[in-house]
Amino acid sequence: MKKSIKISILRRFDQLDRIFGKAEIIFSSFLLVMMVLVVGLGVFLRYIMRSPLIAGVNFSTLMLVWLTFFGGSTIYRQKGHIAIEFVMDHFPDSFRKVATVVVYIIIAVSLIIVVIQTFCLMILQWDQEIVALGIPRSFLSLPLFIAAILMFFTTIHHLLAESTEHQRRE
Repeated sequence: MKKSIKISILRRFDQLDRIFGKAEIIFSSFLLVMMVLVVGLGVFLRYIMRSPLIAGVNFSTLMLVWLTFFGGSTIYRQKGHIAIEFVMDHFPDSFRKVATVVVYIIIAVSLIIVVIQTFCLMILQWDQEIVALGIPRSFLSLPLFIAAILMFFTTIHHLLAESTEHQRRE
């Protein structure tokens, strides 16, 4: 692929990455605030008003699941995930580049499997219900499905950036 085409594609990925990143942060922040409010309201109603919030625990759990997966996607986008930098720093640049590409390919394939399997799980869960909330149980699996798609996009973006960076050095 020509260098100018790769750079053009990378710029578009950068724009989408910024948009997705901001949306994830806003959505995660909203979930965190809502979760704190629901738990606080549940505690107030249970211990002060002596009238418990029935769906509060289920709703908080649902928000925690969503927050966990979207937060994980945000961290991965910013390359804040766990990495073994210390070991990789002792290898030559050529080995590090190849190892990085191999790791991103393994991650991409794993994410494709996660998306497919989570979709199948969501189909099975659609007829089951979270009784207190009156919604399908598949809403507990949906954040994994969405986050895996976002992380796959991020992986492709990282691969393109790595490839373009490698070409710039040559």
